[in-house]
Amino acid sequence: MRAVLLLCLILPLSLAQAQSLQVQPHAFQARDDRGVQARPRPLSVPAVAPPPFAQVIEREVPALMKEARIQGAAVGLIVGGKLVYAKGFGFADHAGKVPVTSGTVFAAASLAKPIASWVTMRLVEQGRVQLDASVADVLSPWPLAQSPFDPRLITIRHLLSHTAGTTLGGYQGWLDFKELPSLEESLAGKTNGRGAVELFAPVGVKFQYSGGGYTLMQLAIERTTRRKYSDLARELVFRPLGMKHSSVAMTPQVLAGAAQGHGDDGMPVPMRYYVEQAPSTLTTTVRDFARWMIAGMANTAGAHPLTQARLAQMYTPAELSTPRAPDEVVYGLGHFIERLGDGSTAVGHDGRNQAGFRANFLMRPQSGDGIVFFSNSRSGLALDRVVCLWGADVARVDPVTTCKK
Repeated sequence: MRAVLLLCLILPLSLAQAQSLQVQPHAFQARDDRGVQARPRPLSVPAVAPPPFAQVIEREVPALMKEARIQGAAVGLIVGGKLVYAKGFGFADHAGKVPVTSGTVFAAASLAKPIASWVTMRLVEQGRVQLDASVADVLSPWPLAQSPFDPRLITIRHLLSHTAGTTLGGYQGWLDFKELPSLEESLAGKTNGRGAVELFAPVGVKFQYSGGGYTLMQLAIERTTRRKYSDLARELVFRPLGMKHSSVAMTPQVLAGAAQGHGDDGMPVPMRYYVEQAPSTLTTTVRDFARWMIAGMANTAGAHPLTQARLAQMYTPAELSTPRAPDEVVYGLGHFIERLGDGSTAVGHDGRNQAGFRANFLMRPQSGDGIVFFSNSRSGLALDRVVCLWGADVARVDPVTTCKK
């Protein structure tokens, strides 16, 4: 699926005061990608007054959930490089017996793409992957159908920035884990009705959101490193950042601890499985994801597996061989990019899948501010309004005109 950041959400965030939060016990226990239960460990934050915008979150989220029939959600707010607010709303299950907490595991869909950019850039820093080398060098025979365009021009950089000219925005997934195809079979068209990935345009000419391109990149990484992508994500991103409840391996064992997805009618939706992990699969919690967001910010405490130079590369708009249209989406390496009114840069991504999950995050790396939400309902995109109100509040603009329903 193609992720779109609403312009009304891209607003600067001012500093607010922090509060101390504790992870509440919950029945839906987090597991790592080997299916092993992990004990939640809260982020360490100072015990001071809650941020003023917390009142807006606590007013708006329940109202939006009732109006849009959202079963459950979790929201996290980062100020000055610290997680200052993290809370769950509603329920993780359909029966309404398991409350959502800041430690509840959600499927985050396309938020897997920014994680994939980190996996890739860590491999680049280690000299194991070349950002600007032809992926055709390691993908022989070439896995896509013959095209009038030259696949030898495609690099990891093109695939990360959706400028490779490849198709297939998103995936349907499979109801039965045992039906999962290989990556090669997926690229060739075994995608549960979504078709094959094709090279439909010249390389580097325009932006075209392509989950298929990320699948091609995943295959190239696995061929180059001779490692499973899920193992690389755990070793290069999740483990260094202490993200004990995050995984890209959506196995039945991992998903046993995740929230239940719901459709627009409020009824449960079966979980979907994907072999296309780089574009489509991420299970995580608000607290875990906040660790990753903070690590991607400048001058913040905690682990920083990537250098500031690599982070800057990810947050820089991809170069195109033709002029970009004024209203064209701007994308870096795994992140949507917007220039704020004060000249600073905001980066983010949204996610949605067929299993009834919705997610969105937005952050300003230079100031260390950000917001994220996860939901276990297809109607959860209604919570985009909270992100918009957050931006309007800190930018001191009229929320009535900025955040129209």
